[in-house]
Amino acid sequence: MAERAARGKGLERLAAELEASAARMDARLASAADTPGHRDAIAHWVGIERWGQRRLRVALGEPFVEDGHHPYRPDEAAGVAALRRAFAETRAETIALAGRLREAGVDPATVVRHNDLGDLTVAGWLAYLVQHPEQESRARLRG
Repeated sequence: MAERAARGKGLERLAAELEASAARMDARLASAADTPGHRDAIAHWVGIERWGQRRLRVALGEPFVEDGHHPYRPDEAAGVAALRRAFAETRAETIALAGRLREAGVDPATVVRHNDLGDLTVAGWLAYLVQHPEQESRARLRG
């Protein structure tokens, strides 16, 4: 799905999609009650995005690290408001990273492995980071 969503898109367009998604997610998070389920979901999305950033930096020359997203999760105890800020800050870092990838001339077709999805292109990673919280938030954020 991520590769299909990324097909034919450059890094600039994907950065714009990340920005638009950030606004949609912020609106959803603004109305999310401070419940354990919501805190878990938001921490999960932040962890995935931070982990995805680490994988994307491989395309800039950082070594590949075989790890998962759990170490990148923020502390859920801070509450939904703090997690909302963490999501916004993390997304802004992803958008900036997309700009660095473009400035460095990274080919969007460069491949970096995802633990579950296998090889994803840089463009596919960026599309994945748009899709993952958007899709899950429809089901996981309630009242």
